[in-house]
Amino acid sequence: MFMVRDFFSAFLVTLILFAFGGAYLAYGEAVLLTVTVAQTLTFTTSTDQFGTLTPGIYKIATTTLSVTTNNTAGWNVTLSGDDVAASTACDLDSDASVGITDQTQWVNGAATTTAGNAVVRASLDNSGDVFAFRVMSASSTNGASFLAPSWWGTSDADGTAKWAGVASSTVQRQIGNAGAGSYSASAHLNTVQYYLDVAPSQAQGAYSCPLTFTATGN
Repeated sequence: MFMVRDFFSAFLVTLILFAFGGAYLAYGEAVLLTVTVAQTLTFTTSTDQFGTLTPGIYKIATTTLSVTTNNTAGWNVTLSGDDVAASTACDLDSDASVGITDQTQWVNGAATTTAGNAVVRASLDNSGDVFAFRVMSASSTNGASFLAPSWWGTSDADGTAKWAGVASSTVQRQIGNAGAGSYSASAHLNTVQYYLDVAPSQAQGAYSCPLTFTATGN
């Protein structure tokens, strides 16, 4: 009799809870997480110097540009000469009024497919007694889209390779532009080549040609 009464009491309590508690429905809600990855860009350079120059015998030097960026719109690099004044780009360390002639300053095309004012070596000013630069097609990794054959020639071969003078510090001009689709997790390497020759009358001594490269995400 006791067990029957306890069972009845439990049933009655459950019935009351159901009757007064009501029936509950469960609803699912979707959550969408969003995040924006910030743009990153690192830029370093390494340079091989001219050493000692004998007038009348040109020498070559190089700077390697290393760009790593996650920017899917690509990146570009500009170049300017810190000491470019009038028509000179390199100054004698002991007398800043004495300089080495700069090739006609680089003016890039409106796009990488439009030629700038670079010329082949045979057309360098003053019979080649100038300082000039170009972007090489060799020594490039993950940076092929940065190269602009219409600006610098289709190869590095003499007669095809094009050269230009360094723009002044007040006018930074693009030397290459890697557009959309150039993304790579590894570094993009491109080499800038320099040409230098001077006349026998060039004052002897040590000269400095300070340059500024700037890499920017597009």
